[in-house]
Amino acid sequence: MKPKFYTQTWLTVFCLILLNFVFGTVHAQNAVKSTPIGIGRNCGGNNSTDSIRVATYDDVNRKISVGYKCKPSVGGTYNPGTGNITAPGFSSNSGSIAFNPKDQKVYYIATTSGNNSFVYNWTPNTCPSGLLPSNYYASQFVVGLDFEPSTGDGYQLEFTGSAAPYACQLRKVNFATNSFGSSVPITLTSGAKIYKQNGDIIFTPAGLLYVAFDNKLFRIDYSNYASGTVIGNYVDSLRFTNPSDYVTGISYAHGNFITSLQNSSSSSTCSFKEIDITSGTAVVNNVTPVNNNFTALDMATLINGIGVAEKISAVAPWTLGRWIVNYDIKIKNFGNSPLNNVQLVQDLATVFGASFTSATVSAVGTLPSGLSINSSFNGSTNTNIFAGGSGSILKASPTDSATVRIQMILTNPNINTTYLTTGLGSGTDALFGTNVIDSSNNDPALRADLNLDGVPDDSNEDIRTPLRISDWIFLANNVMDFNAYYKEKAVHLNWSMQNTEDGVTAHLQRSTNGRDFITIGDIPLKSSKQVESYLSVDKSPSNADNYYRLEFQTATGHTFYSNVVVVSLKNIKPTELVVTPNPFRDQIYFSLNLEKKDKVSYKLLDLHSRVITSGDRIGQPGDNKYTIDGLSGLPPGTYLLQTQVGEEHYHKMIIKTP
Repeated sequence: MKPKFYTQTWLTVFCLILLNFVFGTVHAQNAVKSTPIGIGRNCGGNNSTDSIRVATYDDVNRKISVGYKCKPSVGGTYNPGTGNITAPGFSSNSGSIAFNPKDQKVYYIATTSGNNSFVYNWTPNTCPSGLLPSNYYASQFVVGLDFEPSTGDGYQLEFTGSAAPYACQLRKVNFATNSFGSSVPITLTSGAKIYKQNGDIIFTPAGLLYVAFDNKLFRIDYSNYASGTVIGNYVDSLRFTNPSDYVTGISYAHGNFITSLQNSSSSSTCSFKEIDITSGTAVVNNVTPVNNNFTALDMATLINGIGVAEKISAVAPWTLGRWIVNYDIKIKNFGNSPLNNVQLVQDLATVFGASFTSATVSAVGTLPSGLSINSSFNGSTNTNIFAGGSGSILKASPTDSATVRIQMILTNPNINTTYLTTGLGSGTDALFGTNVIDSSNNDPALRADLNLDGVPDDSNEDIRTPLRISDWIFLANNVMDFNAYYKEKAVHLNWSMQNTEDGVTAHLQRSTNGRDFITIGDIPLKSSKQVESYLSVDKSPSNADNYYRLEFQTATGHTFYSNVVVVSLKNIKPTELVVTPNPFRDQIYFSLNLEKKDKVSYKLLDLHSRVITSGDRIGQPGDNKYTIDGLSGLPPGTYLLQTQVGEEHYHKMIIKTP
């Protein structure tokens, strides 16, 4: 008999979560470990102590200790086609450091007089000798740079102006293509100003960009860098006990920042601090250096991390007294370096006891290269899901996760008992051998890190997955093929139901985080023994992630939920009219990004609503750019550009200069 599956992913039995579980209490430990990299010297020491040091950070006790030290030998000559150029040696005073997750290399960038820059790179667990520069840039000042985790693009902060307060700019740098992007001005919020050019720039593993300069912390929204708009959102001022202390380097650790401080009046006064911004403000905590008096003049971030999430994807009666239960488990690399010896363990026999009959595991979709299913997994005597061993690798972004499905058969389980399961994921950092481990979190969207701080073992992020079979007996109201898609600025949701009872009401619910749902529509259900199809449209979805589920309430007061479907609009651009240059002299360019092929009509009007020029163009899906010439004879002043695409109108005020 082919089983019929009834999907439900969020159970209403949390009140029973404290029932006994034979494993005892399982808490994830060391899901993420921070390995800050610093370039500097002994506190108060001279350049003879210059080195790169790799440390470990204990966030529980706020202690930092150095485990690896290297003074690289770099230099040589470089010939960019204009003759041999002598490269400088290693110096913490005239160089900066960054770790690129894309190629797993640490980059040391040395600058000389005349703003010449030499770029070196190597694997961070090796110490190079006689290394030649990989890139040379004449009269190009490259410093204070960090790499975006998923693309490997470098971004650096630049300052303009001869006196404080300084304006700042963001610039993209790609060493692979030797290309430099535009220097885009950064608009600082809350009236913040930068008076001192002391600080550092950092990307978090999630791709958020922060800068700490002049003891002020900003989060830089670089998403519109290509359009020439960058906002620096002021977070807070960094208030240190000694007001003469200033930030020289910053690294990311466990949702917080680790900073190296120096004192403007004493080179022998150095320290490390932890910056906690989880409350929305910057809370400064002391950090104890365990085995060194090292001070970092620049810092880079190397993170080792793993996270696991689990959900029940289906429960179905099979034969008399037997049930099939499907679990989906996702394991994800939460660091920026690869993990070796990756393993995922699920011991089901211990949880379900005598009712456990058998279990098999398979991949959901395609596993990333480096992981393979353990064909001997049975959930009892063999609980390893992956083949394991040194060849079991989970890379960092973008192929940083894998999802598997366990199908379990139970015989005569107690349908009113709540069984609690947890998967356990582990791995070893490929560079420095750091071990990380995480127990699974129960989540319908398979998220291990609910608060998006990069640490998947915070409070409420290691909840076991509860199963009470009686909550899945919803045979009379079978939801089939619940799905969603985005079209014409709305999310369309479809599903079918069969054998619908009288007295059942349905609500369409939406969430932007997969956890907190609100009802956005009521759906009248047809009392029918046949299969009935339903359609609903969400005309106001979020521009980020949209989680949808169906909530059903029976006449007896019981509540059931469908599975959760997700529609992400993060990469879908809203239509926007962009005009450059503004102000203009003799011509303008305007651009629109369109969802589909359509006619674009435009009018340029003066402030008396007189049409200066107009026209029609054909727009294609994606970005479209158009030119309006012959405007040099217009008198200086303000004008209005109107565009129409279908039924939508877009306007932009522009200024004509003499």
